[in-house]
Amino acid sequence: MTASPPDGPGLRVLVVTAVAAEQDAVAGVFRDAATPPVPTPLAARTLHRVTTGGVGVDVLAAGVGPAAAAASTAVALTAAAHRGAGYGLVVSAGIGGGFQPEAPLGSLVVASELVAADLGAETADDFVPVTELGFGTIAYRPDATLVAQLHQATRDSTGADHTLTTPTATH
Repeated sequence: MTASPPDGPGLRVLVVTAVAAEQDAVAGVFRDAATPPVPTPLAARTLHRVTTGGVGVDVLAAGVGPAAAAASTAVALTAAAHRGAGYGLVVSAGIGGGFQPEAPLGSLVVASELVAADLGAETADDFVPVTELGFGTIAYRPDATLVAQLHQATRDSTGADHTLTTPTATH
């Protein structure tokens, strides 16, 4: 069930994070918007909805891991489509590790490629990526023009984003 204000004209953006702290940080960027973020129920999650400068932004804490992210994002996309107010852009945002000196902690990186670095199978001798197993791909490349525009707008780094389902907690 979705209880939300009517969707207005203009660009609509869905920003997906893993956890509430990331959602709050993204929604906090819009604290000076004409309207503050409005919590909007969406299945077992809550969107934080804000409109600023003619752009409607929904921020969703989807849950940790690729299955939670995919399922929650699909629910948000489907709900928006059923309202006749689909999104023009979906952004995956969150806290990640960085590599010195190109991307120190706290920096913004616009992903030129998204890589599921541990999607595959362990063998007796090695790790075999899902691509080599013939089950799809481990990499997705967003539209290069959009990446270039975002890079120009943010003036921050671009590069491949490697995600892991089992992140490391060591240096």
